Amino acid sequence: MVELERLTDIFRYLRCPVTKNGLIPVPKDKFPDYGITVSRMKLKDPDSGLVDKSGKYFYPVFDGIIVLHEYYAVFLGKGEDLRGKLSKDKKRVFDYYNELNYKTRKSYEVYEDSPKWVDSREVSSEYMKNSFSKASVFYPRSGDFFLDIASGPVGLPEYMDLSDGYQIRICIDVSINALLQAKKNMEKAGKKGIYICGDITNIPVTDNVCDTVLSQHTLYHIPKREQKTAVNELYRVAKKGSKIVIVYSWFYHSWFMNLSLNIFQLYRIARHFAGKLYVRLFRSKPRLYFYSHSPSWFRKTFDFSDEMKFYCWRSTNKYFLNFYIHKWLSGERILNRIRQLEDKNTGFMGTFGEHPAIVITKEK
Repeated sequence: MVELERLTDIFRYLRCPVTKNGLIPVPKDKFPDYGITVSRMKLKDPDSGLVDKSGKYFYPVFDGIIVLHEYYAVFLGKGEDLRGKLSKDKKRVFDYYNELNYKTRKSYEVYEDSPKWVDSREVSSEYMKNSFSKASVFYPRSGDFFLDIASGPVGLPEYMDLSDGYQIRICIDVSINALLQAKKNMEKAGKKGIYICGDITNIPVTDNVCDTVLSQHTLYHIPKREQKTAVNELYRVAKKGSKIVIVYSWFYHSWFMNLSLNIFQLYRIARHFAGKLYVRLFRSKPRLYFYSHSPSWFRKTFDFSDEMKFYCWRSTNKYFLNFYIHKWLSGERILNRIRQLEDKNTGFMGTFGEHPAIVITKEK
């Protein structure tokens, strides 16, 4: 349960995602004063809540999760309801992560679908661990607020350690289930966190608050026309002089993967576009949206593009590892060599490899 005293301390950094107003903590016994009833909520009985300062919207708080997503807002009937609707592609991602299950790995809860993206074989373990902790190379090792946007369950020890040296880790995600798992994992590790259900394209945090902003493997799941909005939001909430780190995927813009995977990469690209067509023609279970912009798009799209640099987070993907890396084929030696190339030529490998770390130093 989030205690009202703790909310009073942090609510000044939060804002209503609809009106952009500040928020007022409301204890449960004061709900009737605002016309708040449980029957109007999409979630279970909350412990307390927040009302925006215009008195138009209520947001529930329960089990340590501050729900500041427009989808869960309760309109209190004052004036025009300004809430929008989730687009079809955003709804796909919203439903996918809210319905995804979890499993235990090394005592932490991780996404059930993680084997699709993570090579957990022993031959690749050191190389993978290095990439999981790589983001910390690009930002200061101490500060007050560390924003982990689309944090998921924070299910890897390497991900857990990324906020070491910071007073508070702010975990924001569209999935309440993921945040409940993140809270469980963080408490098990003895870490301090604030857990907020929110949208990366409409972050419910006031301007210039966060000492470091981290977004890992999230932006390419945002509809292509809204990715600019999401990056601008990451920039807005960061303090001046701070770092914003975005771990991205170039997919078919990665010449390293295009050349090394060759025919199989062509198959992946064809399957990707066939999948896009399929979800538009047929009803199916929730499937992840994916769109990857090119490096040139990032270089020319933002007012702060001159503050942006590309580094290498990991130049390979799981398909490359499964195809080329095997213990009987000196796999560990090959990966050590690739890692050396990534570290020595980080700008080149970050541009032509699979996964860049797009690092923005906020100056404007």
